[in-house]
Amino acid sequence: MRSAFARLLAASLAVTSMARKLRPDLDPPLENDLRTPTRLPTDREVSDSGVRREAANRMPWFPTHNVTCGDRPCRPGEGNLRHVRENTPRGWRWKQWTQPYIHREAWVQSRSRELPHLPDPKTHYAALVREAKRVQSRGLVVLTSGDWDYRELVLNWVQHAHKLRWFNSLVAAMDRELFDELRRRNIPVADLSSLLLAWNDTCLQRHIQAVRMERQLAVAALVASGLDVLHTDATCVFLRDFLPFLRSLDADVLAQRDTWPSDPVRKIGTSANAGLNYVRGRQPRVAAALLTEIVVRGMIEFYLRWNNIPDQYGWSFVLSDLRGVQTRTDTNDTTIGTLHPRGSHCAKSPAGCLRGGFLPFDRFPRTGSWAALKAKADVYHLTFGCMQEEAPCSMPGVRAFRGHRQRQDRYEDTDFNDQVDTLRELGLWLVDASPDYRAPSTPIESLSRRLRVEIRK
Repeated sequence: MRSAFARLLAASLAVTSMARKLRPDLDPPLENDLRTPTRLPTDREVSDSGVRREAANRMPWFPTHNVTCGDRPCRPGEGNLRHVRENTPRGWRWKQWTQPYIHREAWVQSRSRELPHLPDPKTHYAALVREAKRVQSRGLVVLTSGDWDYRELVLNWVQHAHKLRWFNSLVAAMDRELFDELRRRNIPVADLSSLLLAWNDTCLQRHIQAVRMERQLAVAALVASGLDVLHTDATCVFLRDFLPFLRSLDADVLAQRDTWPSDPVRKIGTSANAGLNYVRGRQPRVAAALLTEIVVRGMIEFYLRWNNIPDQYGWSFVLSDLRGVQTRTDTNDTTIGTLHPRGSHCAKSPAGCLRGGFLPFDRFPRTGSWAALKAKADVYHLTFGCMQEEAPCSMPGVRAFRGHRQRQDRYEDTDFNDQVDTLRELGLWLVDASPDYRAPSTPIESLSRRLRVEIRK
C-alpha cells in the first residue's frame, strides 16, 4: 500500500511544482512559518482582504476560534470570526469580497501541497480503526465527523442512526472538546485532533478545508483496514434503513449526485458529493489508494481561492474518469462504471478494476423540492443556492442560502441556527426531545460490566 501512496504523492508534487509557476505575480512570502507577524499588512494584503487600510490594521493575522464565551460554552459557531453583512430588499446576505482576517496570498501559496500524512491504518489511524472494528457490523461502519461547533448536529446524526439501530455508527472528532463530550455520552468516537493540526503546514489553511480533507483520509484508512464505510456529513439525516440496498450493489465506490463542479457535469452528466459516499473494503489497498488520489486531486483543483470544498473537487474529477458512464444529476437509477486509470493493469488482475458510480437521485437527493422528494428519499441532505446577486434565496424545506463568504474559515452561529431551524420545521431534529442522549451499551459491553460486578462480589 505504501508504494501506491508514494506514487500518488510523487504525481501530486509534480503538479504542485507546475501550479506554483502559474503565479509569477507573487513575491516571496515575508514569513515562512506559523508565527504571527508583528508588522502592518502590506498594500497587497489589504487589497486581498477586501477591506480598507484602517480596518486591516486592526484585523487578526489568523482566524480565531473560541470554545468558551465568558463563563459558559460557546453556542455552535458563536466563538468564530464574523463576516460582514449587507442589506438587500430580500433581507441580509454575506458581503462576498471581504473577510475578517488578513489574507497573505504569497504565504498561502508557499505552503506545502503534500499530504501531511498517509492513511495508514496501523500508525496514524490505529485508534480510529480499533474503535471502528469494535462497533462494526458485518464489516461495515457508518462514519461522520465534526468539531465542537458541530456537537448538536453530530448528536442529531447519532440519534437518527441509532433510531434505525445502526449501532455501528462512529464519529471522527476533529477537536478534543467534541471527543470528550461524545465519550461522556458513551457515543463511539475517535480523536483525530492531532491529525487535523498537521494540515496547518499545508496550503489548506482554512479550518473547513482541513476538516473536509482529513475526513476523507480517515475513510481511506478504514477501507485500508478492510472495512466497508458509509460516510456522510453530520447534516445528513437517515430516514430509512438503506444499508441492505448498498450491500446488494456490485460496486466498490458510490457517491451521491451533485451539480458542482461543472466540468464533471459536462463530461459525464453529474458531479459527486463528498459528504455522502459508500466505499467497500473488498480491495482495500486499491480502494484506499483511490481515496488518497481523491484528496491529492482536491489539493490541486482548489485553485478557486474562496472555495472550501477541495474534497468535492477531488471526488468529482476522479469519478468523472469512470468508463462506461453517461448520466444526469437527477437520474433515479444507480449508475455504475469501471475505474480504470490510464496506464493501470487492473483489468488483468484477479480482482479486476474498481467499480464505481452514483446513487439514485430519488433515494439520495441533494437538490430539489423536499415536498416532492420526501416520499421516496432515504436521506435528507438537501442544499440550495443561487447567484450572489440573488442572495438571500431559499425554498421550502431547505436551509436559506445567504451568499458567499471570501476565504471562510469556520461556520458562524447563523449557519448552525438556520440548519437546526430547518430540521426542526421538518420534524427531523431529535435533540430537543433528548438533549442528554447517551448511547445504549452494546450487549458485549453490558455483559462485560456485569462480569466485573460479579468478580468484585
